[in-house]
Amino acid sequence: MKILALRGENLASLQSQFEIDFAGGRLGDAGLFAITGKTGAGKSTLLDAICLALYDRIPRLQSNKKNDAEIGRDDEDNRIKANDVRSILSRGKGEGFAEVDFVANDGSHWRAHWHVRRARGRAEGKIQAAEQWLENIETGQRFAGKKQELQAEIEKLIGLSFDQFRRAVMLPQGEFAAFLKAGADERAALLERMTGGEIYGRLSIAAHERAKDEKLKLTQLQGKLGDIALLTDEERDALNAQLATAREQVTSQQQKLEQLKQHQEVLVNTEKLTQRIGESEQQLVQAKQAQQLAAPRYLQLEKYEQALPARGDFTLLTQAQQQVTKWQQSLQSATTELTAKQQQQGQLQTSVEQSLQKLAQKQQAFNALEPKLKQAANIEQKRDGLQQQSTELQQQLAGLNKELTTQREQLASKQQQQQLAQSKQQQVASALAQTQGVKALAEQQNAIKDNISQFQQAQSQIAQLQTDIKQRETTLVSVTQQQIQFDKQLSALDQQKLQLTEQTAAHDLTALEQLQDQERQHYAAYQQLSSKLKESLFGLDKWHGLLQQRDKSQLTQQGLINSIATSEQRLAALAPELLQLDAQHKEVEFQLNQSRAVMSLTDYREQLVEGEACPLCGSETHPYQQHNPQVESIISQQQQRLQQLVKQLQDTNAEQRQLTQSITQDKQRQTELEQDIAGFNNTIQGLVNQQQCHWTDLMTVELDAITLAEITLSTDSDLAQLSHYQANWSQAVDDAKAQMLQIKEQGEQRKLLIEAVKKQQLQLQQLTKQEAELKEQCYLLTQQQTQAQEQFNAFTTQTNNLQNVIAERQQALMAIYGNDAWLNALAQQGKSGFIADLELQIQQYQTNIEQQQLLEKQLTELSPVLATLTNSVQHAEQQASDITSKVTHLAKEQQACWQQRVELVGEQPLDTIERSAKADIEAQQQQCQQLQTQLNQLAEVIAAELTKQQNATQQLAESETEQQKLQQVWQAWLEKLALTEAELTALLSKDEAWLQQERTELKQLEQAVSQGETIVKERQQAQVDYQPTVELAKQWFSEHNISDDTSIQQQLFSQWQTEKSQLDDQVFQLRQRLDLGEQAEKQAGDLRSALASQQTQTELWMEMSDLIGSATGNKFRTLAQGLTLQQLVINANEHLHDLAPRYALQPVPGSPLALQVIDHDMGDEVRSVESLSGGESFLVSLSLALALASLAADTRQLGSLFIDEGFGTLDPDSLEMALACLDALQADGRQIGVISHVGTLVERIGVQVAVEAQGGGRSNIAIKG
Repeated sequence: MKILALRGENLASLQSQFEIDFAGGRLGDAGLFAITGKTGAGKSTLLDAICLALYDRIPRLQSNKKNDAEIGRDDEDNRIKANDVRSILSRGKGEGFAEVDFVANDGSHWRAHWHVRRARGRAEGKIQAAEQWLENIETGQRFAGKKQELQAEIEKLIGLSFDQFRRAVMLPQGEFAAFLKAGADERAALLERMTGGEIYGRLSIAAHERAKDEKLKLTQLQGKLGDIALLTDEERDALNAQLATAREQVTSQQQKLEQLKQHQEVLVNTEKLTQRIGESEQQLVQAKQAQQLAAPRYLQLEKYEQALPARGDFTLLTQAQQQVTKWQQSLQSATTELTAKQQQQGQLQTSVEQSLQKLAQKQQAFNALEPKLKQAANIEQKRDGLQQQSTELQQQLAGLNKELTTQREQLASKQQQQQLAQSKQQQVASALAQTQGVKALAEQQNAIKDNISQFQQAQSQIAQLQTDIKQRETTLVSVTQQQIQFDKQLSALDQQKLQLTEQTAAHDLTALEQLQDQERQHYAAYQQLSSKLKESLFGLDKWHGLLQQRDKSQLTQQGLINSIATSEQRLAALAPELLQLDAQHKEVEFQLNQSRAVMSLTDYREQLVEGEACPLCGSETHPYQQHNPQVESIISQQQQRLQQLVKQLQDTNAEQRQLTQSITQDKQRQTELEQDIAGFNNTIQGLVNQQQCHWTDLMTVELDAITLAEITLSTDSDLAQLSHYQANWSQAVDDAKAQMLQIKEQGEQRKLLIEAVKKQQLQLQQLTKQEAELKEQCYLLTQQQTQAQEQFNAFTTQTNNLQNVIAERQQALMAIYGNDAWLNALAQQGKSGFIADLELQIQQYQTNIEQQQLLEKQLTELSPVLATLTNSVQHAEQQASDITSKVTHLAKEQQACWQQRVELVGEQPLDTIERSAKADIEAQQQQCQQLQTQLNQLAEVIAAELTKQQNATQQLAESETEQQKLQQVWQAWLEKLALTEAELTALLSKDEAWLQQERTELKQLEQAVSQGETIVKERQQAQVDYQPTVELAKQWFSEHNISDDTSIQQQLFSQWQTEKSQLDDQVFQLRQRLDLGEQAEKQAGDLRSALASQQTQTELWMEMSDLIGSATGNKFRTLAQGLTLQQLVINANEHLHDLAPRYALQPVPGSPLALQVIDHDMGDEVRSVESLSGGESFLVSLSLALALASLAADTRQLGSLFIDEGFGTLDPDSLEMALACLDALQADGRQIGVISHVGTLVERIGVQVAVEAQGGGRSNIAIKG
C-alpha cells in the first residue's frame, strides 16, 4: 500500500484548495521528504486529511469518547460534538473535502474521497452528514454500497484497519516516549492503547464472569434438586385407593342429582301444561270477541261491493270539477297580466320622448367645444418643446453634479491619505530612533539562538543529572536495606519448610487417593443400581395402569355389544309399524283434500246475489252463501287426525334414525375399543420386553448390602404379582440410598484430609519457590548496587563537562549583548519566551524600516494627484452654475403656456375631455334605442295576453257544460244506492289495496277462532297423556321422603350438588398429588442430567478462570502485554542497532511491562530508561514505533511512512544517524515523510512540503527543494 496523492480544501487552517503529488515531481523522485511549518500552521492537518479520506476518522479525535461536550458559539443551534470529525471544516466555509489516491495491496490504483458541507452551501447553514466515495482510477468505476460496506472495502484494499494504519503508517513515537517515562500503572494503559490489546482485558473479565455465572447455575441446580419432594410407594398406593373410592362416590352422587333434576322437571312441565291450557283458552275468548267487534266492518265491506260500479262516473265527475277550477284560475291570471302590461306600455312611451330631448342637447354642446380643443392642442405642443429642452439641461446638470461629487470625494480622500501618511511617517521615525540597539541583535540572530539553545540544554541536562545522582544515592541506601530484609526472610522460610516437611510425612497421600477412588466406584455402582430399580418401578407402575385401563375397556366393550343387540331388535320391530302408519296417513290426507275441494267454492259463493239465479245450479236462494257448519266440522276432524298421524310418523321415523345412528356409533366405538385393547396388549408386551433387560442387569448385581428376589413376571402376571415385586424393589432402593449416604459421608471426611495434605505440599512448594526467588532477588540487588555506583560516578563526570559548556555559552552571549541583561530576561521568560521576544523585536525593527520607505514613496506620489483634482473641481462648479440659469428661464415660459391652456378647457387632458363628451352622446343614443326596443317587445306581449284571455274564456264554458252532464249521472247513483253524497264519496275513495287488506284481516279473524279451538283440545289431551309420568315422579319423591315443596327440593339439590363438588375437589386433589409426584420424579431425573452437564461446564470455566480470568482483567492482559512487549523489543533492537548501536532494550526480570537499557559502550551495563537523554529517548522511542509498525502490518508492503516531531531533541551526530537509518528504509522502496520545524533537519532533507502561515488562521502549501 502506498499513498500517491493528497488533495483537500477548507480543512482547518488549509482553506485554499491544495494538491500534493507524492508519486510525481520532486516528491516522487525523493524517497525522504520533510513537512515543515510553524506550530499551528497545519502540518498535522495533512495527516488528518489522509485518515479522513480513507477511514472517516482522525487519530487525535477519539470516536468512542462518551459524553463529549458540544462546541459552537452560544447563539448557534447547530453545535456538534468536540470529537466530531466534521469540526475540521474551516470556520466561515460552506464545504470542504479531503481526497487520497493510493495503490492497493493488489497493485490497483484507487481514489478515496471525503466531503462535508453546510446546508445550501452557506457558511451559516447547519452542518450536514459527511459523505464518502471510492473510485477505481484505472476503470473510473465507483464502489456502490453503504458507508460500512465502503469502509470494509477500503480496509480490504489497504489490508489495515484504522488502528493498524495509524500505528503502521503514522509512527506514534511520541506515545512510546511517554511509555518509557510512565509509572507502572500508566505503562500498562499506554501499551494497551498503542498495540490494540484491549481485547485481552475484556477476555479476562469475560472468563471470570462466565465462571462465576456457571458456578451460580450449578448451585441453583443443586438447590432445586434438594427442594424436590418425592412420593413413597406406600403414599402412592394409598392415594390411588382413595382416588378410586372418591370416584365411585362421585358417580353415585351424580346419579342422585340427575334423578332429582329429572323428576323436578316433570313437576315443572305439569305446571307449564296447565298454564298453557289457560293461555290458549284465554286466546280463544279474545279471538271470538275480536270477531264480534268486526261486525261493522263486514257491513261496510258489503256496501263497498254494491257501490263499486259507480266508481267510473265518480272519477269522471272529479276530473270535470278540476278542469273548471283550472280554467277559472287561468282566465283570472290572464286578465290581471294584461292590465299590468298596458300600464307599463304608457310609462315606456314617456321615457322614449324624454331620452330623445337629452340626446339633442348633448350633440349641441359638443359642437361648441370642438374649436377650443384644437387651440389648446397647439398650446400643449409648444409647452412640450420647452419641457424637452429643460429636461436635457437638467440631465446635463445632474451628470455634471455627479462627476463633481466624485472629484470632491477623491480630493478629500487623497488629502486624508496625505495627512495619515505624514502622521505614520512621524510615528515610524520615532520608533526607529528608540530601537537602534536591535539592529546589532538582528545581524547575530542565529548565533544568539544557538548559544541560548546550548545554554538551556546544558542546564536542563545538569538538572536531570543531579536528579539521577540523587536517585542513585537513594537506590544504594534502599538496596542495602533490602539485602538485610531478604536475609531475615530466608531464615524464616527455612523454619516453615522444616515444619511442613514433618506434617506431610505423617500421611500417605497415594493410599488415601486410591481408597477414595475405590469408594467412588462403589458409590457409582449403588447409584446405577438405584437408577435401574427406579426405572423398573416406573415400568411396573405403568404396567399396573395399563392393566386397569384394559379391564375397563373390556367391560365397556361388552356393554356396547349388548346395546347393539337391543337396538337391532327394536329397529326390526319398527319396520311394520312405519308401513302401517304411512298407509293411514295417505288415506286421511286423501279424504281431507276431498273436503277441501268442496270448500274451495267459497269465493264463488261470496259473489252470489240473493234473488238472482246461480250460474251453476240456477237456484235463486243460496243457503250456504255465508256459512257451511257441517263441512267445516268434518274438515276440522280430518285435520286433527292427519296431525296425529303425522306426529306419530315423525316420532317413529325419528326413533328409527336415532337407533340407526346409535348402532353405527356403538359399532364404531366397539372397533375403537378393540383397537385400544390391542394397543394395551402391545404396550404391555413392550414393557415386558423392556423390563426383561432391566431384570437381567439387576440379577447380575453383586453388592453385599443388596439382595433381590428371583424375577418370574410375564405378560400374564396379575396385579398381586406386580405389587409384590414393587414392594421388594422399593426396599432395595432404600437400602441402596442408605449405603450411598454412608459412602458419601466417609468420602467427604477423606476428601478433607486429602485436601489438607495437598495444601501442605503446595505450601511447601511455594516456600521453595519463594526461597529461590529471594536468592535471585539478592543476586539482582548486588548487581543493582554495582550498577548504581557506576552510574553515580558517570553522572558526576557528565555534570562537570556540562558546567564548562554553560560557562562558554554565557561568555559568548555576554560578548553579543555587552551586559548580563539577557540572563535575567532568560530566567524570567524561559527559552521559548526569550527567543519569541527576540524575534518579535527584530521583526518590529524590520517592519518599521520597510514601512518608512513605503510612506515616503506614498507621499511623493500624492502631490501631483492633489493638484490635478483641485483644478477639475473648480471648472465643474462654473459649468453647473451656467446650466442652472438656463433651466430657470425655460420653467417660466412653460408656466405661461399652461395658464393659457387652463383658461380655454381647464386642467384635464384634451383626450379625456373629447372622449368624455363623445361617450355621453353614445350613451344617450344607446339609451334611446333600448327604450324603443322595450316598447316594441311590450306591444307583442300585450297581443299574446289578449289571445290567452280569449282562449281561457272559451275553455271555461266547455268545461262547465261537461260538469253539469256528469252531475246528473252522479245524482242518479245516489238515488239508486240510497246513500248520501258524503257516504258514497267516502266508500269510493277507498282503493283496491284496502279491499284486499280488509278481506284478509276478516278471514284471519275467522281462522284465529278455529285455531284457538284446536289448540285448546290438543293441550288438554297432552295433559291427560302426561299424567302417568307425573304420578311416577310423585311416587319417587314419596319413596325418598322428599317434600313436594319446590324450595325444599331446591335446597336438597343444592346440598347434594355441594357434596358432589366436595367429592370432585377431593378427586382433583388426589389426582393432583399423584400428578405432582410423577412430575417430581421426572423433574428429578431431568435435574440430575442437567446437574451432571452443568458440573462439567462449571469445571471447564473454573479452570479457564484460573488460567486467564480476573475481575479487573489484569491477569490475561498482563500475560498478553508481556508477550507483546517481548516481541516488540526484539524488533525494536533491530532498528536500534541502526539508529544507536550503543544501546539495546531488555525487559526487566520480574516486571514484564518494565524496560531497561543495555549500554554496550560501558561493558553492557544495565541502565534505566530514565537515565537516557532527550535525544537518546527519541531514538529508543523511534525504534519502538518502527517495531510496532512491523507488528501492525508487514511494512515491506507499506510504501508510505510518516514520523511526527521529536527530532529537535537530537544532537547533530544523532540526527545524522537517525536520518541515515531513514535513508536506509526509503532505499527499500518506502517513501518517508518527517514532520518537524527543526532548521537543521530541514537543511539536511532536500525536498520539503512547506505549510506557510498567512495570518488570520490561514495557511498555504508549497513544494520546495
